[in-house]
Amino acid sequence: MGEARRNLRGLNGGNFQAKAVKPGQQFEVDLKNATQRKCACGSEFFIPAMRIYTVSAIVSPTGQEMTAQTPAIVCMECKKAL
Repeated sequence: MGEARRNLRGLNGGNFQAKAVKPGQQFEVDLKNATQRKCACGSEFFIPAMRIYTVSAIVSPTGQEMTAQTPAIVCMECKKAL
């Protein structure tokens, strides 16, 4: 875990490699040639967040009102959700 943090901070020579995993599939992506995404305000730092939804009992698979969530990211500077 410490190695991952060093890689994210660029302390390991910028050799960070992200791994994306889907069920039954694994591959590596080298981020050295990737373009860093920035917010419209110019910030390059984001924090993870969750969007929360209320699902009506009419369309819920259980027949009862339920809560659903989806992941999102929020700019640390302007707080805009992307």
